[in-house]
Amino acid sequence: MDKKKEYSNGEVTIVWKSNLCIHSTNCISGLPNVFDMNKRPWINADGATTDEMINQVNKCPSGALSFYLNNNKQKGEQEMSDVKIDLMENGPILVNGKIELKNSKGEVIPTETTVALCRCGSSKNKPFCDGSHATIDFKG
Repeated sequence: MDKKKEYSNGEVTIVWKSNLCIHSTNCISGLPNVFDMNKRPWINADGATTDEMINQVNKCPSGALSFYLNNNKQKGEQEMSDVKIDLMENGPILVNGKIELKNSKGEVIPTETTVALCRCGSSKNKPFCDGSHATIDFKG
């Protein structure tokens, strides 16, 4: 089930898409006053400054976290002219940039500016990574 939740401090809204999350814990370790899996809601948009939250959200490797500024609803996406692809050690393929991803039928799969694609073959959310590589001890 795809979940999309939004959390706002009035100035910025953080958007979380659970189906894209690879559980890297970058958010939790980077801003524990904002991101805390032991609390409900798990995102406290009043736990840091707007700039601190934007900087941390931009470090999300999968694109599960994004943001928009409330005053103009401008999405917090990186503007990139080139696509960057990184193979994460023992993990997913990270694609950064504006891409068009199609399934085997030629249908476009909606993506964010950053996506983590499965390369271990065990994801239950293919073609996206769901963190299964860690549970099967994937090496690559």
